[in-house]
Amino acid sequence: MCEHKELKYLLEATVQISNMNMQQASEDFKLNMLQVLSKCFQYEHTVFWEVADGELNEQPVCFNVGTCMIQNYLHEYKYYDPLHPVNMKNQPDIQLMQRNEVISMKKRQHYVERFLQLNDFIDEMGMYLYNQQKPIAVIGFLRKKGEIPFTEQDSQKLSYVKRMIENVYLLHQYVQPGESLQITQREKELLMYLCKGFKNAEIASYLYVSENTVKKHLQNLYRKFQVTPRTQLALKYAESFRA
Repeated sequence: MCEHKELKYLLEATVQISNMNMQQASEDFKLNMLQVLSKCFQYEHTVFWEVADGELNEQPVCFNVGTCMIQNYLHEYKYYDPLHPVNMKNQPDIQLMQRNEVISMKKRQHYVERFLQLNDFIDEMGMYLYNQQKPIAVIGFLRKKGEIPFTEQDSQKLSYVKRMIENVYLLHQYVQPGESLQITQREKELLMYLCKGFKNAEIASYLYVSENTVKKHLQNLYRKFQVTPRTQLALKYAESFRA
């Protein structure tokens, strides 16, 4: 009976994900994806992050997760997170927090006690989405106090729909309707150097800013143009400029 119920939820998730509206705005698309995962699998606390150059974007889409918690995570705790991109070397695409062996037990304990538990959470799981073997997004799953921690069954369940989520997300990015892009003058200058093939350090030198500032500008541009690799960003900017 239990297996029949799980199969029903998997089939329902497959149908809903495959029928998602590709033309909707990026934030709406991501939120709808999180709502499907909530409805079909009862994952009630989730975050949809974009990933660019091994970093999380600073404006994720959240489902039942507070913005204050996200800001606290970004400013103080992200590198303690076993499931952050920098700690995901040679790890499975779907990762349980306790299974990650890259980060030390001391850092993991600090992350759980100082961050998760103080926000009334006890556990997390991550599902990475890839394009050409590079991570482009990650969906983070959280469990509250009183809930059961994530298990291998959760990982296995998501593995059945991961490829579909990945393909639908990539397709959404491809068909995303053009928006009037609010590009700042500094971003235009950065794009000019990017199109010439300059690296981050070179761009930082020309613009008299730090490499971290260049990375933050790039993250914003990836989000605006709905691309991740810098080569695609340069190509898409060139196309919009010609238009």
